[in-house]
Amino acid sequence: MSKALRTVAVIAGAVALTVATAGAGAALLAPAGLAGTAGVAGVSAATLSTVATIASVASTVASIGAQMTAKKPPARGTINQVIIAAEPIAPCILGRTYSGGVLRHDVGYGAKLKKVPNPYRGMVIEYSVAGPCDGLEGMYLDYAPVPFSGDAATGYYSGFLYRSVRTGLWSETALTPHWSGMPNWTSAHKLSSKAAILWNAKFDRDGKRFASGFPASGAVWRGVMGYDARQDSTFPGGSGPQRINDQATWTYSEDPGVQAISYVLGRIRYDMMMFGVGLPLDAIIVEDFVALSNICQANGWKVGGVIYEPGDRWANLKRILEAGAAEPMWRGGRLGVRFNAPRVSIYTLTEDDLADPDVDVTAMQPWGARMNGIRPKYRSEANKWEYVQSDLVSIASYVTEDGEQKVEEVQWDLVQDKDQVAQLAAYRLLNARELAPIRVPCKPHMRHFGPGDMLTLDLPEHGLGGVDAVIIKRELDPASMVVTFTMMSESAGKHDFALGRTGTAPPTPALTTGEERDEVSDGVDRGADGFSIAPSSWVRAISCTYAGVPKSGQFPLSATYYVYQGSEDISEDPLTTYSLTTSNCVAALGGANNRVLTISSIAADRATAQVTIRYDGTAIGVANVSLTKVRDGGSVNSATDTTLSINNSATYGPVNGGPLGLAVGPDGLITAQVNLPYSASVGSAKLAGKIQYRTTPGSGSWTDLAAEVQDDYGATVGEPSVLSIDQSIAGPASATTWEFQLLTRRYLGAGTLTVDADAAMTIGWN
Repeated sequence: MSKALRTVAVIAGAVALTVATAGAGAALLAPAGLAGTAGVAGVSAATLSTVATIASVASTVASIGAQMTAKKPPARGTINQVIIAAEPIAPCILGRTYSGGVLRHDVGYGAKLKKVPNPYRGMVIEYSVAGPCDGLEGMYLDYAPVPFSGDAATGYYSGFLYRSVRTGLWSETALTPHWSGMPNWTSAHKLSSKAAILWNAKFDRDGKRFASGFPASGAVWRGVMGYDARQDSTFPGGSGPQRINDQATWTYSEDPGVQAISYVLGRIRYDMMMFGVGLPLDAIIVEDFVALSNICQANGWKVGGVIYEPGDRWANLKRILEAGAAEPMWRGGRLGVRFNAPRVSIYTLTEDDLADPDVDVTAMQPWGARMNGIRPKYRSEANKWEYVQSDLVSIASYVTEDGEQKVEEVQWDLVQDKDQVAQLAAYRLLNARELAPIRVPCKPHMRHFGPGDMLTLDLPEHGLGGVDAVIIKRELDPASMVVTFTMMSESAGKHDFALGRTGTAPPTPALTTGEERDEVSDGVDRGADGFSIAPSSWVRAISCTYAGVPKSGQFPLSATYYVYQGSEDISEDPLTTYSLTTSNCVAALGGANNRVLTISSIAADRATAQVTIRYDGTAIGVANVSLTKVRDGGSVNSATDTTLSINNSATYGPVNGGPLGLAVGPDGLITAQVNLPYSASVGSAKLAGKIQYRTTPGSGSWTDLAAEVQDDYGATVGEPSVLSIDQSIAGPASATTWEFQLLTRRYLGAGTLTVDADAAMTIGWN
């Protein structure tokens, strides 16, 4: 799928697990095992029905600029140095990142060696609580990787440095020093649920290693597990073994939406809150976080870094969500998310909907808040994982508009990619130009709309002629039943610009002029010499399955065009002609004088039909029709194999119980995920694996899904490891059945490897 479709069209329908199914899914999500967690029986059927009705037209989740109403968390990035304190903060690793960790035990010991007293040093460093972490990727001294074979360093530090590693399983064994006799350290020091390394070093005067002291140390980890409702078959539209109330089923993820909802739920071990907020399930709008995950996946956005407690949990949640251009938002007493994504208007609000003609409109946001340039800071692996400034993100038209450069530096604590941080900075600049706040008092029938819904404001008397705006806040007066919306305008072109697909920023929104109000008020486009056309332009959301197949009843669409010269109807005048240009759709003109447009199908995620009207050969107007697919969670197939084994050969061999057959296509995305924990019963070795597929079940040659994945850590006796694979390819053009198999090989070492519990391979098609 092209980036153009992936970044905008896919996002437009990103709520793969729709709100429309919230009623069915609510009861399934009630966790039995979380202390203090209630079910969702208290959510009324009317509430679910209302939300479902709105969601059937378009996504109900918010997409507002992150800096509009809430204070940003203070910059508190990942700490590269080892933290040494009597009562240190607790770290938690999200995604893949480098950390110096927290020193928990440090001692010199051992008999005198070559005139050196206490030649051994044992340092226990904790890197993440709320484990297990997915795995250790590498250890570093002075930011240079240190190679290991099993527990022993090779190369320069061979014979002088050893390690003992624990990923933080719920029930762990204690770290074991290479040189025995480390004081105040026994088998009872288990550090369960905490990812940690025991660095064991030797100072030898003859060897000269560590002559200048022990270097700055750190490690790159793949962090803690998270809950992804898309991988939970008990959640509407989900498919997979994850369960919200069984944290042992959660899996590794770099997705901001997944890590955000996991932090909100809190990570619980043995009925104790280890890390996070601990919000009850019925206080969380799960589908908001799912929609954010889909958007982040489409944009390639990831979260990576370390957050700390005790501290401001609300600020921590904001840090996670900022990696996805989002922020937390309360709706109806429940916690949801508002984020940036294309959307379609689901209602046109007119004067007839107002309870009071007094509409408060802010012509523009305060001058001080309207930056025209941001120099973003992000955490760069290429720069020793320090926070560095990226290129200036600036909008030339805004500089001209302001008459001077207004630049600020903004740090994204949990972003580690220069392109991602540039896109986030662009969104912040664009959102600061929207009209906000707009306060609109409405009649009681408008109470069914709420935060996150986008409406078209047709209020020409207030300078809001055809302005799209998103509801940020809803206030209901119980006495009068007047519902007041606080809204923010939504410029359609900003998403293309922020995601880097076009080079022109949308203009700063402004209130319409008197002339423009007159033209908007009658709902037609004014052409030359008093000509007018109705309808002028319109937008339609096409409800589709997740694979992009339009649902029943979406087509055909039709419109009859009316043309006036002054007050005279010239629609069927022989001198009035109509011509059609289409893109990605099948459409035709017909009827009297060829003035009826009929659209019968859509061939891509976005399509247009353009009708040009001429009078006596001269063009007098153009009417545009824009179609956007809005996808839901339908047509999701998956298959899982839990009968995996280990191939100990140095050459590839199949290790699953049998090829997995799966119905795939048309189009969509095929995802393959493998979680293969393994141990070494003899010696030590590292495992590599790859997934293959064939398009003809039972016969035909196998094709590699992608390049092999190597477990850089490996397993040794008493120390397990895991091979993790997460890959995807585009689905075929037509529906068919493919088969998949997993192969492994031992690529380093000579140990005998055995599979551990919970090994699984899951293939899915969306």
